[in-house]
Amino acid sequence: MATVVLDNGAGAAKVGYATDKEPRIVPNCVTKAKNVRTRIFIGDQIDDCKDLSGLYYLLPFQKGYLVNWDIERQVWDYIFGKDALKVDFNETNLIVTEPYFNFNSVQEAMNEIFFEEYAFKSVLKSNPSFLSQYKYTKETNAPPLCSVVLDTGYSFSHVVPYLKGKKIPEAVKRVNVGGKVLTNHLKEVISYRYLSLAYYTLMFVHVFIERRNWLYQFKLFELPALECLAV
Repeated sequence: MATVVLDNGAGAAKVGYATDKEPRIVPNCVTKAKNVRTRIFIGDQIDDCKDLSGLYYLLPFQKGYLVNWDIERQVWDYIFGKDALKVDFNETNLIVTEPYFNFNSVQEAMNEIFFEEYAFKSVLKSNPSFLSQYKYTKETNAPPLCSVVLDTGYSFSHVVPYLKGKKIPEAVKRVNVGGKVLTNHLKEVISYRYLSLAYYTLMFVHVFIERRNWLYQFKLFELPALECLAV
């Protein structure tokens, strides 16, 4: 029996079968183009769009929580459908991540969709940090007594401590800084120093090309532990 693992992030969904070596990364959004009025682009279908200058996208998550079920269903239909994983729901288990401190109403709605609409064989919901520390403890010969996972997502970052493989809920701390804040800050820095990217959110890579057409420039520093750090 197959098992699908879905890390349902607010910015991107990482999904694949448990036997896959690498997950498939799909933008968790529905995108529309001003010059293409006959279709919408779901997830990584945006790669089919030729003109990226007039895009606007709809996100299912707001401030780290799932609020737009219509958009999320479209993304899940695409991920589980014939264009991506081709899931046989009656013979497939699902492991899906959910936000920390998730609302009961959201949890109940997810259960209803996965069991009644998609008809998965079984569903396991977990926080992303639990899967990370579980993998680490399984691959370590001497599992640590305690561990701390820093989970940085699209909207927030969470510091999650574990003791003997169990999360300590009352010790979980949230920091209101995530990938969205960092991306917006980078956009402001780039717009101020180079060119205006107010309407070209997918063009960041071009500003990293220097005068000599170098894409990246690294400096290596030798650390006391004889390890190298690339900056």
